[in-house]
Amino acid sequence: MGQGLAGGADRTRRVKGCGGVGGGKVESVMRGDRLVDDRAVIIAGLFTDEGLGPTLRVVDEGTYKRVAAHDVSKGKEVYSAAFSMHPTARTHWRPYLVAREGLGARLLGGEPPVARAEPSASVVGMEPRDRHDSWLGFLGESEVVRRLAESAQLDLFRPFPDLAMVEVLARDNVNGRFVGLQVKTAVPAKLYGEAHIHLQKATFVPTPSAWVVGLAWLPALGRFAEEFLLVPTEHLREIAVDGGDHYVLTFHPESPERTPLDPYRQRLTELGVLVGRIAANASR
Repeated sequence: MGQGLAGGADRTRRVKGCGGVGGGKVESVMRGDRLVDDRAVIIAGLFTDEGLGPTLRVVDEGTYKRVAAHDVSKGKEVYSAAFSMHPTARTHWRPYLVAREGLGARLLGGEPPVARAEPSASVVGMEPRDRHDSWLGFLGESEVVRRLAESAQLDLFRPFPDLAMVEVLARDNVNGRFVGLQVKTAVPAKLYGEAHIHLQKATFVPTPSAWVVGLAWLPALGRFAEEFLLVPTEHLREIAVDGGDHYVLTFHPESPERTPLDPYRQRLTELGVLVGRIAANASR
């Protein structure tokens, strides 16, 4: 994985999923022509069946090129680097390693906690917090990113911190134009099969370059509905219900009934093609 996180202070975060090379080590290889901004931050970690590894390497591109091994393959510059996930291992990457839970503090300029091998005794036996809403939102955004990543036309960025209207930013790498997406996920109610998609008025700003993606998660099937909503933000107020602090879209996926949402119903398999088409036709 090599997608980006659009960050504050004119800095970009590039997330790099890496492969293991045995002995608890993580290896990453990057082409030199992809390292175009010395201020950009590269976040590297190991993805396993249990999720993201406990230790991440966080380093700007300028430092990465200076410290990593350099080679030329098929006429292309290549930089490679390996580090150990074990918190006590000796490595020249040690100043740039951070515990997974300290990533936010490192990106925001604070002092992150050091990587540790075992959880502290104080957290053993604690009950997990109820975070269904944030989990569902993250699941929807991840699904959108995954499907857009299938398009070679699009470069993807995640605004950081996630406080603005645009949650996923897609850039057409041919014409350089952007499309911003606000991703909302809801579960259809059992009684009527309708998913109520809420959008906060406080952060909602209609603009020609921003669209709303509305997904319906089907818990019994463990997947998203095959139909989703793709709504220009300039049209949303015309079809949404005023819910006080929110605009509400009442979406019944696969419903045969005619509704004002019909022009915005799309097949989820076509998401990448549709966003690519929007970006190709976007005005600067």
